[in-house]
Amino acid sequence: MPLSSAPSLVTQVPDQALALRRQMLVSRLFKYVAEIQEIGEGYAFKFRRSELLIRRIADYILFEGQHSPHLTFVLVQELNSGALWLQVRGLENEKRHIRAAYTTLR
Repeated sequence: MPLSSAPSLVTQVPDQALALRRQMLVSRLFKYVAEIQEIGEGYAFKFRRSELLIRRIADYILFEGQHSPHLTFVLVQELNSGALWLQVRGLENEKRHIRAAYTTLR
């Protein structure tokens, strides 16, 4: 698969190494999404709590925070089930990218 067609939660990155890293982070994390909810300016992704997924979520947030400063992230843990919700918010045009990346990896 060419890097330019790789799923991305943000606009395409001109650096191929960064695009490959983003593709790896996104594909390794978002295949574990248990549920999705549309929220203002973005989406909330539900994950079952596990140490592996917590590390992958942290890696994803650190990477995207460095390379997509226009996105914001909130991580919420449910009380009883311990499930985690990752909220990803951005501009309206980024919302389409977030949704597209999720549906291609589900």
